[in-house]
Amino acid sequence: MGLLAYQVLSEDYGMKRLLMIVCALALATAANADVPDPSQCLSSLDDTGRLYMCPDDNTGDCAAADFTVTVKNANNDVIPNATVEILVGGQVDGYTVICAGEVLVQNANANGVAMFNIAGGGCYKAADACVIRANGVEIRTYDTVVSADYSFSDNGNTVGGGDYDVDPVDLGAFVAAYQGGVGPTSCHDYNNDGGTEPVDLGTFVAAYQGGINFCDAP
Repeated sequence: MGLLAYQVLSEDYGMKRLLMIVCALALATAANADVPDPSQCLSSLDDTGRLYMCPDDNTGDCAAADFTVTVKNANNDVIPNATVEILVGGQVDGYTVICAGEVLVQNANANGVAMFNIAGGGCYKAADACVIRANGVEIRTYDTVVSADYSFSDNGNTVGGGDYDVDPVDLGAFVAAYQGGVGPTSCHDYNNDGGTEPVDLGTFVAAYQGGINFCDAP
């Protein structure tokens, strides 16, 4: 084989190899674009480190339960249409209850944002009490789930504390935990700041609605 022919073959092989590398990099980049990076993702629940739920018969009384999740990849780019899933612990043992028809899985919008408001009750404090996944990747975990629908004034996990409505029994439990606005941390410490205080009273009143706020059991 002549030197010129050898050089042409070598250049052709090198070009093909370069194209293969470029294609592989492009495929890897495209794949990674849909992989969430927990350190770049955002959740409005980070402000309180807990999930607050409230039974609501679609009257919009439980705005305090609104939260958002923003899904991003390692390049800090948003991931449109990412599948976001909220896992609430304690249901199997009866520490928490989720109202019928609640949306716990949805797709993010074009800006990578998914919005949730989960109707439910009870209180659960344990590792992974609330877990958020995006495209199958665990991006957040919280160790506290609370609700105005909770019929005890403790700071732990009591089975049967939620019954799908915020009624006078829950009011009595809140008052016992509140202690005139200087109560210690409890399952009625909805903003998870270490005390049951006036700000928690505002959240409870919005959920209570005269003792008639409810949702349907599954």
